[in-house]
Order: sequence, then C-alpha cells, then structure tokens
Amino acid sequence: MAAPIEAPIAQTVLRSHEKSQPTSKESVAAILKRCKTDLIADWLEHTKRTPELNHLQLRDEDRMGHLPKLVDDVLARLGRHEVPLKDSDATLSSSAVAHGKLRRRQGYTSSMLIHDSRLLQVTIFGTLQKNLNVLDFNLLLPDVMVIADEVDGQLTQTMEGFTNAPPKSANPQLSGTK
Repeated sequence: MAAPIEAPIAQTVLRSHEKSQPTSKESVAAILKRCKTDLIADWLEHTKRTPELNHLQLRDEDRMGHLPKLVDDVLARLGRHEVPLKDSDATLSSSAVAHGKLRRRQGYTSSMLIHDSRLLQVTIFGTLQKNLNVLDFNLLLPDVMVIADEVDGQLTQTMEGFTNAPPKSANPQLSGTK
C-alpha cells in the first residue's frame, strides 16, 4: 500500500487573498433582507450616475421613497416559495400605483420608469453577486424568476398609475404655479 501523498504546509495554508468558506448558506431572501439598506443605497448611486435618470433634480427621499416597500414586496414573494405559474403573480400594490402617479408629477417619462426598474433588477442581482460565498444555490433560479416577476409586475402597476395620472403641468404645486 502506497503512503498517502502529503502536501507541503505552505500549500495547505490559505493565501492572504483567499477567504475561507462560510459554514452556513443563506437564501436569496435572507441576503436581500440583510443587505436591504445597502441595496437601496447602491440603487440610488446607480440612478444618480445614469444620465437617463439624473437630469431631474430630486431629493434622495423623493427619488427612492418607493423602494423600501418594493423590496419588502419582493421579500414577501420570496417568502412564499412559489415559482410564478401564470403571467404574473406580482403583489397587488397600491404603493406601486401611487409611485407611478408621483413619477408622472415629478416629470418622469415612461422610458425613465422602465430604466429605473431595470436598474433595480441589476442592483438586486449585483447584491446577490457580492454574496456568492454565502448564497444557497438550491433555489437560486426559482428565486431569480420570482424577483424578475415581482419587479416587472410592480413596474406594470406603476405604469398604470403613471398613465392615469395628470401630467406634471396639471399639478400646480410641482409645476411652480399656484
């Protein structure tokens, strides 16, 4: 019987740029919940750097006020552990409709709303990318499907509020007239 090959100690010690693997894995929902504040801050920074969105001078609160509720809706959907089976299982959200009305008054266009929503998905997936070392991959694809369905469903509801809202000029307090 041959003796086992032993690796030199130098090869078994972790290099300084390597990190040990965590002992426990987290669900997509757990990661997003834990990183919610950073996710919103990252999204805000993305929107501020995006020419299609940053030309409107809005306070941070006015730009991101809807986001905590939307992320909570995504987390609630992920908590149901259901893969979308029909056109959309998105949460019915009066805040999404109100968000569309507000964006219309703020001077957004429909393409800006779509871009805004796309940035949210990119930011969510970027948050997951940053946490790959703790991500439980067993439900990753179904969870990504739920995230996409929820964000797109919320966008649909936001667009409904947007298209049924009066234009910016019809709101005297936001257009500068009294």
